[in-house]
Amino acid sequence: MTDPVPNLGNDATATLFDAIDHAVDEAEDTASGFVPFVLAVLPDGEKVAKRYVDDEENFTVEGSVALARQDLAAADPVPRHVALAWDGFLTLDEDRTEAVFVDAYEQGRPESVRFAQRYLRGGNGLELLGNPLLLNHRPEPMLPLPTGPAGEATDARAAAIARIQALADRQKRR
Repeated sequence: MTDPVPNLGNDATATLFDAIDHAVDEAEDTASGFVPFVLAVLPDGEKVAKRYVDDEENFTVEGSVALARQDLAAADPVPRHVALAWDGFLTLDEDRTEAVFVDAYEQGRPESVRFAQRYLRGGNGLELLGNPLLLNHRPEPMLPLPTGPAGEATDARAAAIARIQALADRQKRR
């Protein structure tokens, strides 16, 4: 059993920590970072993984993560939950270290969460620095809202949150 994580049920929490573990393994196997990936659990319970590369000739982590987010926002079928992982740097109290990052989201929840696992590279592989850290909540869902046969949102809470976010976005543009 996993420790409870705000905004994620036990299955989504397990996927989050699977993604962190896999990302740490990937970081250890590559000297300059790994290709961002998504772990997803589909409605039928099937677990899938997919890597994202924005440009084969001029790969960027930022572009690849953006591509993964774009793909998730249009997912069909909509997964039960997902975890998006990438490698980067984290600065805490002016101390900059390498870290793997994972954004996780469970369908129907109002927000996703972002975790980071800091590490140092050494002669014997990676040394993990502490436990995974909950960095923040992202206010937007990472997946499309499920819809009924007429195209209406089937999750009233998520639909209401989406409407509130759209109103806030319109207000910002004024």
